[in-house]
Amino acid sequence: LKLLSGVSSENILTVLLKHLHQMCIYVACFQRLSKLALKRLITLWSTGEETVRVLAFLCILRITRNQQSALLDLVLKAMYMTYVKNCKFVSPTTWPGINFMRRSLVEMFSLDLNASYHHVFLYIRQLAILLRNAIVVQKVENRQAVYNWQCVNSLHLW
Repeated sequence: LKLLSGVSSENILTVLLKHLHQMCIYVACFQRLSKLALKRLITLWSTGEETVRVLAFLCILRITRNQQSALLDLVLKAMYMTYVKNCKFVSPTTWPGINFMRRSLVEMFSLDLNASYHHVFLYIRQLAILLRNAIVVQKVENRQAVYNWQCVNSLHLW
C-alpha cells in the first residue's frame, strides 16, 4: 500500500495493482488495512490512466465482495462522493473517465440492492431538493446550482 502511494509511473502502478488484485482476499481479512487500501484505490479509480482505473476498480470490487457487510456502505459513499467531485468539469478528454466511473458505480450499487437503496434514496432526495429550490426560489444562485455539469452528471447516474 505504501508503494501505491509513492509510485507515479502508470506502468509500475499497473503491475502493483495486478499483484494487489491477487492479494485482495488477504487484504480483506484486516479491517484497517482494507479501509486504507480502499481509500487509495478509490483515488486511483477516479484519477488514473484507463488501465489503472480498471485495475483499481477490480481491486475495490474484490475487497468489497469479501467483506461486503462491513465495507459496502463505506465504499458506496466514498465512490459516489469521488464521482461527484470529478464530474465538476467535463471535457472531451474527461468524458470517457466519467462514463467509466458511472458504469462501475452502478455495478457497485447493484451488489446489494437493500443496502444501496438507502444511499440512492438520500442522493436522489438531495438532487430533488436542489431542483425544487431552483424552481420555487427564483434566484440566480439556485439556478446555477442546477445548471452545472456536477448536477447533470449526478442526474445521469440515476
